[in-house]
Amino acid sequence: MTTVSAYRFIDPHILAAISDLQLLAKTVVDGFMLGAHQSPLSGVGLEFNQYRSYQPGDDLRRVDWKMYARSDRYYVREAEIETSITVRFLLDASASMAHTENGTCKLDYARFLVASLGYLAHQQGEAIGLEILTDTAPSQLAPKREPQQLHRFLHELERCEPRGAWPKLQQWQRFLETVQRREMIVVVSDLHEYDQEITAALSKLRARKNEVLLIQLLGRNEIDFHHEGYLTFEDLESGQTVQVDTAAARPRYVSALQSSLQQLKRDMHDQDLACELFTLDQPLDFALRRYLTQRLKLL
Repeated sequence: MTTVSAYRFIDPHILAAISDLQLLAKTVVDGFMLGAHQSPLSGVGLEFNQYRSYQPGDDLRRVDWKMYARSDRYYVREAEIETSITVRFLLDASASMAHTENGTCKLDYARFLVASLGYLAHQQGEAIGLEILTDTAPSQLAPKREPQQLHRFLHELERCEPRGAWPKLQQWQRFLETVQRREMIVVVSDLHEYDQEITAALSKLRARKNEVLLIQLLGRNEIDFHHEGYLTFEDLESGQTVQVDTAAARPRYVSALQSSLQQLKRDMHDQDLACELFTLDQPLDFALRRYLTQRLKLL
């Protein structure tokens, strides 16, 4: 029987106690890789004798991801094949990412996630880059494959803070011009937008023939609206407030949100963009699996 104990360290509430991002990322990735090997794989015959099961400490660049897609288990190639790509991470650091539920902040969750995915990509030998998106203090780390890149990557993540709004298109046009074709671009955002500025940016990225994975982060209460009484809600980006009778507003809010999420999925599907919704109480292994699925499309 498969045990889930290996996943206990990738719960976001537990991760919040780890202050070192590199240690956190290593903990997540090692737990994820180990968790996939809790039960033996059946049905593997001599045709796969050029592979062996992944063991903790193996170089992730030698993991055969196509074999993983077929078997949901990790195998290491005895003869290494170079399949490295460029992976860019776009992190929404606008003020709405300061939203916090049960002690977990959206931006912190996003940091945990991007650090773990960046660590995994770096260990695979990929060139990794990072764009922290805000209209007040954006930062860009150009993709590189060298050993020190992971430290630069994590340093940028550690020092970013939620502020401002998603940048106007002209503010990150320079970034778009540096993106090459056939890169993998991972966008992490709550997708709070005023005039489709985020979805328009994603369309431009996909138009350049890149593989784009959108990870949308929402709090559980943002989805279920389990608030009680008369409350004042504040838009973290504009500062505007509104008085709400939560009992009366709940049915309309939930219906409108579900309609919006369904429309987003349809729009992303029409543009061949992968889109996944994650909540702040959700372990990170689901996101790692989704990343690897998209990564396979570039092999």
